[in-house]
Amino acid sequence: MTRPFGPAAWLGAALFALISPTIAHAQSNTFSLDRLRIGGAPDDGIAVWRPEIGDRARIFGQLALGFSLNPLRIENEIEDDLNRQKVAAASGAPLETQFTGYFDVGFEVFQRFSFQLMLPVTFAQTGNRTNVAGVAPANDAVDIAVAAPGDMRFEARGVLIRTADSFFKLGANAMLFAPSGNEKSYTGDDSTTGGVGLAGELDWKSFILTLTTGFQFRPEGGLNQLDIGHEWTWGLAGFLPLRDDRIRLGLSIFGSAMLSGPDAFTTPTTPAEWMLEGRFALDEKKQAYLNGFGGTRLTPGYAPDLRTGIAFGYWFNLIDPDPKAPTKDPKFDQLQDNVDTDKDGYPDNIDLCPTVPEDGKPPYTTDGCPAEPDRDGDGIPDYKDKCPDVPEDFDKIDDQDGCPEDDADKDSILDGEDACPKEPGERSTEKDKNGCPKFIRRIQGSNEIQVLKKVEFDFGSARLSAASFPILDEVVRLMQANPDISLLSIEGHTDSVGSDQGNLLLSKTRAKSCLDYLEKKGVASKRLTSDGFGEAKPIETNDTADGRSKNRRTEFHIKTQSTDSTVKPGGQKQNGGAVPGE
Repeated sequence: MTRPFGPAAWLGAALFALISPTIAHAQSNTFSLDRLRIGGAPDDGIAVWRPEIGDRARIFGQLALGFSLNPLRIENEIEDDLNRQKVAAASGAPLETQFTGYFDVGFEVFQRFSFQLMLPVTFAQTGNRTNVAGVAPANDAVDIAVAAPGDMRFEARGVLIRTADSFFKLGANAMLFAPSGNEKSYTGDDSTTGGVGLAGELDWKSFILTLTTGFQFRPEGGLNQLDIGHEWTWGLAGFLPLRDDRIRLGLSIFGSAMLSGPDAFTTPTTPAEWMLEGRFALDEKKQAYLNGFGGTRLTPGYAPDLRTGIAFGYWFNLIDPDPKAPTKDPKFDQLQDNVDTDKDGYPDNIDLCPTVPEDGKPPYTTDGCPAEPDRDGDGIPDYKDKCPDVPEDFDKIDDQDGCPEDDADKDSILDGEDACPKEPGERSTEKDKNGCPKFIRRIQGSNEIQVLKKVEFDFGSARLSAASFPILDEVVRLMQANPDISLLSIEGHTDSVGSDQGNLLLSKTRAKSCLDYLEKKGVASKRLTSDGFGEAKPIETNDTADGRSKNRRTEFHIKTQSTDSTVKPGGQKQNGGAVPGE
């Protein structure tokens, strides 16, 4: 029969369970019943863990409280209907209610690894006797402890693969369960167990899809006609971030299947559940959060009729990302405006070279520094001049390197004849096309590389057509002839035929195929990036076949160009560093 208890009994039993072993009275061993492997890391779902690690080392903790109704029913432990009816008449469900707390603490490092420790504690549970006279299968007697600890879980995770844009991630984990639970009261297995798993994720920023799979190696156990052993676990979850991820909604489906023992892959040992969750940030930095969850079982396996609960979590970085401003240097305050160490007429507080006098020579006659050596007199200092004894010709082709150019793109057509001196091409009798590529153009005054012939793919896929190879080969030669292009963006676009998500994924994978081709041809990966925008950026109407054809395109954009700080003739200084494409 059901064991009644009040609040005082709950508290006393919980404390007793945590500080002393459970006393057995001819009990039968049970097993760790709860199939919820609750996620404890800051970015996890409740039922599904994610291969997401913070970009800084951080420590996190979470407390979750969960309630489950009928987590173990008569039909889970007794196979035939007649005996079930007899047990139901004499008793009730083996376990009717369970109220559990999940205590979790861990840390993440190097944006790759995570380690955590979780201890579940059942604060209260109610159930019924499982041995009934005259019913042969109902032999095992269980004396339910009102409260009991669960098996402690040690978990290590690692991110194996993460794309540059974090669209795809693949992670792995390993778990070890210490037998700290009560194996006679549904909260523990009777020996050390372990498990391994994988998690893959696609992140569209506005929607996240996560899939997990794994195995747990468990000792054989069970209750009456329910036998348990090694099991396969799985989970599928979708998350919807809202309001800059201050709110996140999630829907999960998760379950397991027994792989060993007499009940392997049978209905009682194949539980599945669905769960809806809502997560809310509690502070400006989104370090504290509250997560509510609830769901039911999907199959007759040993999963609860109803599961609900709430979780509170918090994390903090080990290193402050916003360090305090340095204190004022008292020595600086003592510096007087009239101090002029090198006696060149420029006070030290404005003199760029306070110990070396200004010589008054161009290009900079008032910075307090002497002019830098420039043997060829082209205005580019010798230490930056690749040809210090030959003056730059300033023909608007690589004027910053200090060398005159005859054939900048190395296509065997001299710059004086080359209509495209920075774009490798072929000789042509047409003056405006001599030395220009056939399929691409670098548009003057724009960061776009115009594609004159479309990059083609096999229908409905991201596989490049052979007809596209010559086009991409010209892009390769352009990148080789222009090392100043430090980042080229490849962008995929589709028409409106098909689903939004399908088009978005197709555009991303097609752009990635182009990137992979350029890399294989020798373009450094750090100079390339790719993305897809689906049907979001049409250049023509999608109401006509011609418009849709133009919208299906691949674009190449110069994101950054690297140049050196140089000086033009006449003393005008150019700014160096990364600048937008020309």
